[in-house]
Amino acid sequence: MKVPRITPLLWALALPLIAQEEAKPYRLFVGVDLNVTREEAKIPVEALRRHEVVVAPAHGDRIPLRDVPHFGWTRTTKISRAPVTISNFQRHATYSLRNDKAMKWMQSQNQMAVYQQEKADVARLANSDAQRHQAVRRQIYAYQEETYRIWREWEQNVDPSLPDYQPGGRDGMSFSDIDPAAGEVEALLVAANETAAAVATDLDRTYVETSGVNGDPFFEERTQDALGQGDEDVLELTFEIASREPIADAYLVVMGNVMQAGQEGIVTFHQNVGAIGPKPRKIKVRKTGFAPGFTISDVNLHLYTHGQEIATNRSERNVALTRDQAREFLLLSHIAEHPLDTITPQPVWTLAPAVLLAAKSGASYDHPVVATIDSDGSVISIHQTEEIAQAFLAELVDAAKVRRKATPVKTPSTFADAVRVRDADDETAFDQTGQLPPQVVAAMREMIFLPALELGVPIVGTAKVNLVDFFK
Repeated sequence: MKVPRITPLLWALALPLIAQEEAKPYRLFVGVDLNVTREEAKIPVEALRRHEVVVAPAHGDRIPLRDVPHFGWTRTTKISRAPVTISNFQRHATYSLRNDKAMKWMQSQNQMAVYQQEKADVARLANSDAQRHQAVRRQIYAYQEETYRIWREWEQNVDPSLPDYQPGGRDGMSFSDIDPAAGEVEALLVAANETAAAVATDLDRTYVETSGVNGDPFFEERTQDALGQGDEDVLELTFEIASREPIADAYLVVMGNVMQAGQEGIVTFHQNVGAIGPKPRKIKVRKTGFAPGFTISDVNLHLYTHGQEIATNRSERNVALTRDQAREFLLLSHIAEHPLDTITPQPVWTLAPAVLLAAKSGASYDHPVVATIDSDGSVISIHQTEEIAQAFLAELVDAAKVRRKATPVKTPSTFADAVRVRDADDETAFDQTGQLPPQVVAAMREMIFLPALELGVPIVGTAKVNLVDFFK
C-alpha cells in the first residue's frame, strides 16, 4: 500500500502539536489509595509485594497477603509522569478446571483413548511374543530336519524302507508318514502359526476400536455445547502494555463491580506486571474464586511501581500537564490542605525522575544529602550537612532581598514565580558537595518537592533526602 504524502503545510501544523505533547510529560488523574483494616483501623498501603502488603513501620511494616481478606480504597486526585499505554483490552469470564464442562468431556475422551491405547499395546506385546515363540519353534523344527537327514545319510537307527522324505518339505506345510518326533514338531509349528494369526486379528480389531473413539465426529460440537452455560467462575483479562519511559517493576490493581450468588460488591486484587518498556507486551490476568455464573462490570486498572500510582491512558480524568503546571498544581493543593500549618519540605515521589523508574534497584542511588528547597518546591542545591545547607540558604535569602529592593519586581506569570526566592539567572553550582555520583546529581535536579510552610505560607527550607527511599 502506498504511503500518503504529507504536504509541508500539514507538517508545519503538526509540529507545534507534537512539541506541545512532548512538553507535557505529566498527567493529572483520579487514582486510588489502598488501605487494609487491622483492629478496626484503616491502615494505608504503601506498596504491594507478591505475597505481602507493605505498610508504615508503626503498623508492623509487613502484613502477609493471606491475612488480608480484602482491600479498602479512597479515590483521590494524583499526578504522575507520562502515562503508560494499555491497548487491546479484553475481558471475559471462563471456567476453572474443576468447573469446566468442556474440560471434563475432554478428560473423559482422553481416558477412553488411553484405555484403547493400552489395549493396543497389550496386543502388540502378545503378537511380538507369539512371533518370537514361532521363530524358536521353527529353529527346533529345522534342527529336527537336519538330524533326520544326518541319520539317513549314515543309516543310523533309521528304517531302510522309510521313503526318501524331509518332514514338512521345504516349501509347504503338508505333513504325513513321518515319525512321532516329526509329528510333534509339526503340531508345535501349526499352533504357533495359529496363535500369531489370532493375535494379529485381535490387534487389527483393537486399532479399529481405537480409531472409532478418537475420531468422534461430534466431539467438537459437544465441547462447544458445554461452553457458555452460565457456570463460569474465573475472570480473565488480556491486554498489551507499553511505556515511553521504561519502568523496571510494576504491579496492577484491578477493581470491578461483581454480581455473584445474588449479591453485588466490588472485587479488588493485584498482579505483578514486571518490567514495562516502549515495546508493547501482552499481559494476561486470571482471577479465580468467583461463584459460578458471576458477572462483572466497570473493570478499572490501576498501575503502581514502588507504591506510587502511575497514570495510564485508561485512568479517570486524565489531563496532560507541563512540568511548571504540575508544580503549580502541587503547590496550590499543598497550601490549601495546610492553611495554618508549619511543616518541612517533602519529596513528591509520584513524580520521581525517569531514571529511578527504570532502575532495577536503588543501590547506586544510596547517597544521603541535604537539599535546599525553594518556596515553589524546586531544588536549589545539595549539600553534605544540615549546617552547610542552612548557611547557604541564609546567604541566598539575603541576596534575594537585596535583589528585590534594587530591581523592580516584574509581574509573575504564576504563583510559583511569585514565591520563588532564587533568581532564574542564578548560576550557582547545584552540587555543593563535589563528591556525588553523576546519576545522583542528575536525579536530584529532576526532583520536585512540596515546599516548607510557615503558618500556611510557602518558604525556603531544607530536606534530608536519600533517593534509595523510593525503592523501599
